Amino acid sequence: MNIAFLNLCHCDPDVVARVTKKLTAKENFYMFIHVDQKSDQAEFESRLEGCERVFFTQKRYDVSWGSFSAIRATLELMKEAVSSDIAFDRYVLLQNLDYPLKSNEQIEAYFTGYSDKEFIRACKIGQSKDRHFQGKYKLYHDYEDKFYRSDKSAPKKLIHGIKKIVRSIPRLTFDGVIRQDGEEYPLYYGAAQWALTDDCVRYILDFAGSHPGFNAEMEHIQFPDEEYFHTIVHNSDFKYRCIKYDEPEQRWLVNWRNIHYFEYPAAITVFEAKDFDKLIQKEELFCRKVRTGVSDELMDLIDKACENKS
Repeated sequence: MNIAFLNLCHCDPDVVARVTKKLTAKENFYMFIHVDQKSDQAEFESRLEGCERVFFTQKRYDVSWGSFSAIRATLELMKEAVSSDIAFDRYVLLQNLDYPLKSNEQIEAYFTGYSDKEFIRACKIGQSKDRHFQGKYKLYHDYEDKFYRSDKSAPKKLIHGIKKIVRSIPRLTFDGVIRQDGEEYPLYYGAAQWALTDDCVRYILDFAGSHPGFNAEMEHIQFPDEEYFHTIVHNSDFKYRCIKYDEPEQRWLVNWRNIHYFEYPAAITVFEAKDFDKLIQKEELFCRKVRTGVSDELMDLIDKACENKS
């Protein structure tokens, strides 16, 4: 089974290099990396010099937290992998600070056992009565606003806030269902990390390239990486291949984990050595987050455990 790991990166090149070397030690595992345009790609490349089965995207995007730019970067990773000379069976989306909890052999065996399954859980939030979900699409969100990003001083925050209110007025009647060419696409919500089959990824790329109106609407949804791919998949026949589908509406991303274990009390937890006993017992294939200087001992412990399991 050939697996393409798609990694959205912007920081901590040491963790990225460690994860990449660990995964690509297996001859049929490949890593595709998108480095945020604001970051120095050379810092990542230098740590992976000489490594096989590692590819950096030629096209790079300036990725803003919570914005549609993350979708553009992810689609670029998907295109790079699909257009390569390798026939991939599985594509796994990673986000910079993820770390494998299982050995490469366990990861391959897991996906082999679920070879026709899509790991992208989601619930429908279009036409939701929950104001929390309504706020994701009835309000106008623009995390790429360069005016605001360049200087978050009080005056600019105020102007940005006023602009958001004014632009939200015409959206108040939007019910969370995107309508295009006679089709309806109610929005779906789930965790950003996923693992998809080759034909599902190709379907998404075809859909993204042929539905400009859908993309334009998604640009101003709150945190589109939690909705874009989920909405495409769960409005298609691929939803029946998802590990779960037609699940009831439920808040908070921790309820929508796929193959990543993470904790989100106020912000996403950065795991340390003290978390090892808990993490190594999890069924998930990856944990999120780890950081150099904080999680080094934890990563060593996980690596040792993975070697023993192999």
